[in-house]
Amino acid sequence: MTWRTHSKGQLYDANESTVVYFDAYSGDTHLLTDFAGFVVQQLSRQPLTTGELMRAVADSVDSDDILDLEEALTGVLGELVLLDILTRD
Repeated sequence: MTWRTHSKGQLYDANESTVVYFDAYSGDTHLLTDFAGFVVQQLSRQPLTTGELMRAVADSVDSDDILDLEEALTGVLGELVLLDILTRD
């Protein structure tokens, strides 16, 4: 399965554990967790498979911050699809 964003969008990170994401595709603005923002940022660069995304996240996230990385990533991907920020092929 390959994940991609609908548009490049714009991220604003105020270093407060949340990011603001403007989705140019829908015109919506979203308040996302840092983790969700990181996932969107990775997928804005290029579409990635679930495995590629997991490796990118694992390389960048402190394992002490997220105990079950696979579960957290699956949850965030599902939420971002529901928000119509991501699509999967």
